[in-house]
Amino acid sequence: MTEHTGSTSLFAIFALSLYSLFLFPYTIYRVSCAGSEEAVVQPYLQGKQKKGSVSRVLRKLFNKSNLILIALWLLWAVLLWYVNITSKDLKPFDPFEILGLDRGASTAEIKKAYRQMSLLYHPDKNPDPRAHAYFAEYITKAYQALTDEVSRKNYELHGHPDGPQAMNVGVALPTWLFTKDSKVAPLMLLGLVGFGILLPLGVVSWYMLNSNRYSGPNGVMQETLSFYYASKYSVKEAQSLVRIPETLVCAMEFITLPTPSEQSAGLEELRKLVLRNNPDLKDKNTFWKRKASVLKAHMLLLAHLDREHDNIPPPLQIDLRFVLTKSPLLLDEMIKIAIMPRPPAGYGWMTPAVAIVEMMQCVAQALSVSDRKPAAGASAKAAASADGMAALLQLPHFNSEVLKKLKKRRVQTIKDLQELPRAELGEALCSAGLGEAMAEEVATFLATLPLVHCRAECEVTGEDEIMEHDVVKCRVQLLVTRPSHNTPGFEQQAPTRGSSKAIRAFTPNNPIPKDENWHLLLVDPGSNAVLSWNRVSLVEAEAVGFSRPELVEEWERQGEAAPGGPGGDKKDAADRARSRALATADKFISRYSNGARPGPATRAGAKGGAAADGEANGGADAEAETGQVVELLFQAPRAGKHELQLLIMSDSYVGCDRTIPLRMRVVPLTRAVQEGRDAKSQAKAKEWANSSDEEDNEEGEGRRRRKGGAAAAGDGASDAGSAAGEGDSDEGEEDVNSDDYDSEETGELESGPEDEEDEEDDGGKALPAAKGAAKVAVAVANGTGTGNGKVVAEEVEDDEEEEDEESEGDE
Repeated sequence: MTEHTGSTSLFAIFALSLYSLFLFPYTIYRVSCAGSEEAVVQPYLQGKQKKGSVSRVLRKLFNKSNLILIALWLLWAVLLWYVNITSKDLKPFDPFEILGLDRGASTAEIKKAYRQMSLLYHPDKNPDPRAHAYFAEYITKAYQALTDEVSRKNYELHGHPDGPQAMNVGVALPTWLFTKDSKVAPLMLLGLVGFGILLPLGVVSWYMLNSNRYSGPNGVMQETLSFYYASKYSVKEAQSLVRIPETLVCAMEFITLPTPSEQSAGLEELRKLVLRNNPDLKDKNTFWKRKASVLKAHMLLLAHLDREHDNIPPPLQIDLRFVLTKSPLLLDEMIKIAIMPRPPAGYGWMTPAVAIVEMMQCVAQALSVSDRKPAAGASAKAAASADGMAALLQLPHFNSEVLKKLKKRRVQTIKDLQELPRAELGEALCSAGLGEAMAEEVATFLATLPLVHCRAECEVTGEDEIMEHDVVKCRVQLLVTRPSHNTPGFEQQAPTRGSSKAIRAFTPNNPIPKDENWHLLLVDPGSNAVLSWNRVSLVEAEAVGFSRPELVEEWERQGEAAPGGPGGDKKDAADRARSRALATADKFISRYSNGARPGPATRAGAKGGAAADGEANGGADAEAETGQVVELLFQAPRAGKHELQLLIMSDSYVGCDRTIPLRMRVVPLTRAVQEGRDAKSQAKAKEWANSSDEEDNEEGEGRRRRKGGAAAAGDGASDAGSAAGEGDSDEGEEDVNSDDYDSEETGELESGPEDEEDEEDDGGKALPAAKGAAKVAVAVANGTGTGNGKVVAEEVEDDEEEEDEESEGDE
C-alpha cells in the first residue's frame, strides 16, 4: 500500500526552485534598471561632483534597492546550504559507500570495516540514540548485504538487503504538515487551499481588473483621459497657462487619492500656506468646494510652485511626491489631447499645447504660474519683460527681492548673468543676499541652460511645389550648446553620437529627478493650429554641439543670403566673421586649458570646417547633414501664403525656447496637375519595374557599345582621309568606305563625304551643317571626345572655306 508522507528535504528543493524562479528575473530586472539609471548624461558639474568623490560611488552602489537584492541572494545561499544537508536522506542505499569500501573489496576487508564502524556506532560503545539508529538501519544492513548470500541477492535484485520495499511517496511539503492530529489537520488543509489556490487566484483577478483601467505607456487611467477630452474641466481651444492646473488636478489618479482623518490638521496648515502665497483664492468658493482629494492635490501643486516644500506638513510629504511624480505623465497626455486633429482643417490647438509645455517648465523648476502671466492689456515689450523676469525667477534661491537688488547692477535677464565673469557673478549674487553655496548653485544652473540652434525647411518629396493635400515634410536640423561644455573635465561625461542615454535636467527645486526633453510644434498662429508635433531628446544634437562648437558659427554664416548678411555691407560681414572666430577660439581655449586635448570628433570637425570654407558646394552639403535631424510630417493647408512658426520648447527650463518663422506657399491642386502627377508616378513605377531587367542587360549592352565605338573610330579616320585628299571620289566609294553611326548613340560625328553630298544637293543647308559640326567640336574640346578632336576641327574649317567660295561666286 502506498504511504503518503511529507519530506522536508524535497520541500527544501521545491522552495529553492520557486525562490529561484522569482530571484533570477528580479535580479535581471534590477540590473537592467540600474543600467538605465546610469544611462543618463548629467550636463553639469556641481560641487564635489567635479572631483568625482568615492563616497558618491559607494552611495550609488549600496543604495536601498541594492541592499535588498544582496539580502535576497544571501537567503538563496542559505536555502542552497540547507538543501545540500537535507538531500543526504534521498541518496540510494549503497553498502560499499556506507562501510567506506571499494566495490572490489574482499570478505576480510568487509569484516574489518564492519568492526571499525561498530566501535564508533554500536550502542555499547556510543550511547547516542542517533548513532544506534544509524548502526541498525545502515551499518548492519550494509554488512549483511555484502556477507549474507540472501541479503546480497536481494540487494542485487531490489537495491535493498531486505528485498522489495513498500513505495514511499514523499510530498514536497514539510513533515509537520502531515500530522494525524484531528484538530490540526483541518487547519492545515484550509491553509493549503487558501494560500495555495485562493490567494494566487485573487491576486491574478485583481491585477486583470485593474490593468484594464490604465492606458498608454504612461499608465494613465482611462477615466482621466475621458475627463481631459470631454468634461467641464477638459482641454479647451483657447485655454491659457492659468487654467491648466484646474484641468491637471481633475485626474482620476488624484480623485482616488486617499484623504484620511489623520491629515485634517496638516490640510489646514496647507490651506493657510496656500492662502498666504495666493490671497486671490480666498474668495473663490468654487476652488474650495471641490472633492477633498482634488483640493489636496491642487494645494500641494500650488505649494510646490511657490517653493514651500519645507513648510508642507510631514503627513503630506508622501502625497506631494505622488503629485509631482504623476503630474509630468498627465501633462504628456494633455498635450496629446490638445494636438489631436479636429475638424474642419484637421489640425490641433496651438494655445493649449503651448500652455501645457509652459506648465511642464513651471513644474520642473517650481515656478509659480502667476510669475509667467503678463499683465492684462500689456504690450509686446512688457510681455517680453515678464518672460525675462520669469526666466530669472526659475533660478534657485531667487525671488522678487533678489531681482530688485540685481536690477540695481543692471542685471535684468539671464543673458546678463551669463555674460558676467565668474568673479563678478559671485560678487553680484552675494550682494543680492545669496550665500556662497547658493551662488555656486546658481552658477551651476546658468552653466546648464541649453541653447538651441536650428535650421528648417519644408518640402514635398519628389515635387517642386507644395500643393493642397500634399504630405509636407519639415526637415529640422538641431544643435545644442551649453556654457558647461567649456568647463574643464566635462568631456569625461559629455554625450556621444549614437548614444541612447538621456539628459538629466538640473531641477534643484524638484525632488523628483527629471529627464530633459524638447517639444517641436509646427504651428500656424493665425488659425491657432498645430500642424505637427514631436517630442524628442536632443542627445545627438548636444553631442555634435560639444564636439564641433565651430559648427554653430558655420550655420550662421551659411544662413546669410549675401555678404554682410541681409542689409549689411562687407565691413560688417568681416566684423561678424572675426567675432565668430574669436568666440570659437575662446571656447576651445577655455575647454582645453587644463591640458585636455580635443578628441577625434573635434579634430575631424575642425577639418570639416576648413573644407567648408574651401569648397563652397561640397562643404555646405556636408555641413547640412551634421546635427540631429527631426522630420515633421503634416498635410498641406489650403492654397495661399502661410506664415508658419516652428516652436522648439523645453519641458525643463524657462527662457530656452526658440521660434523659427517659416513661410510656405501652397498652390491650388487642379485636375490637370493631378493627372500630370499620376502620369509621373506611373512612369517612375514602370522605370522601377524595368530596372532589374536593365541591370541584367547592362553588361552586354556595354560590350556592344565599346565594340561599336572602336569600329566608329576606324571608319571616322578613313572618312577624314577621303575628305582631306580624295574629295572627288564617287558615290560608290563613299557607300563602301563609310559606315555611319547615329551621333546620339556613339558620340561620333557623321562622315565628311555625306556633308559634301548634302552641300552639293542644297547649298543653303551647308551653314546649319557647319554650325552643328561646331557644337560638336566644342563638346570634344571640353572633354567629351577622345582622339578625333583634330579631325573634327579640320572638317569644320574645310566646310567654312567652301561656304565662302560659294558666296563669292553668287556675288
